[in-house]
Amino acid sequence: MKKSMGLCLVVIGFAFLTFNIQPIMGAGEYPSKPIQMLVAYRAGGTTDTMARMLAKPVGDILGQPVVVVNKPGGGGGVAATALKNSEPDGYTLCMSTAITFTFNPHVGKFEYTLDDFEFIAAVAKFQEAFVSTPDKPWRDFEGLVDHAKTHPGLTWASMAPIDKVFLGYIGKKEGIEWRPVPTKGGAGVVAAVLGKHVDFGFSGGIHYSYAKAGKMIVLATPRPERLADFPDVPTLKDLGYDVEMSNFNTVAAPKGTPPSVVKKLADAFSEAVKDSNYVDLLENKIHFPPFFLGPVELEKTIRSDSESYRKMIQYVKE
Repeated sequence: MKKSMGLCLVVIGFAFLTFNIQPIMGAGEYPSKPIQMLVAYRAGGTTDTMARMLAKPVGDILGQPVVVVNKPGGGGGVAATALKNSEPDGYTLCMSTAITFTFNPHVGKFEYTLDDFEFIAAVAKFQEAFVSTPDKPWRDFEGLVDHAKTHPGLTWASMAPIDKVFLGYIGKKEGIEWRPVPTKGGAGVVAAVLGKHVDFGFSGGIHYSYAKAGKMIVLATPRPERLADFPDVPTLKDLGYDVEMSNFNTVAAPKGTPPSVVKKLADAFSEAVKDSNYVDLLENKIHFPPFFLGPVELEKTIRSDSESYRKMIQYVKE
């Protein structure tokens, strides 16, 4: 009888240990279910296309599907807020432009700051530029500025609050009065510029084919480096303005996501950006140079950019 009771206790004890050990073992196996990647812009746009193109190779590398869910609105703020409020377990990510995190909190009432996120990877860099048409009385950005000084009231096609700050900064430096005309995204900028509804425009990169066809001229870029496809076009810093825009398509997770999960995700995106279909999309369709930044360098860049934008906004407001 005692022997039977002892055997029974051993079996019960083994079952108890097994029941308690299994969840602990399973908790360390990431990922064990599909991953949701919020996209901060509408379906069919540039960021959405990149996200969907990367979702498959990232999913293949991790062994779980990556499901893209569009959450447009608020210049990326809707998706960023949803991400902030998600569990920090690596199963909810967000792809948005870097300015969602670096610029937006300085100019609007958003429910998040940089400190609410873990930055995993930058997977593409935009090719922002100021553009106009060849029939204008200027051929470059310096010519535009000179013309604006004697012709107050020039207009530009604006696609985001950040271009208003950059041109507000330049306008204040040069004593220029010019004004933005709001448009809906890059397509709206192109339509306004080519339709002669504005004098020039700010483009996030959609200008490439029009410039190559001679329908547009690229005047300058706010990026830290010159444009990959227009290396002769100066940066604003080349022209003497101490401002720049580092804008990437950025993958983020909620603050508190375990470092091991962040590393696994970063490693997966690092490999996925080499996928031939993704490279073809960047190089031959949207004409963005292949690019990748990991968590450490991305975090430094994002914090530096945020501080630069804060100072520029303060200068424009003074």
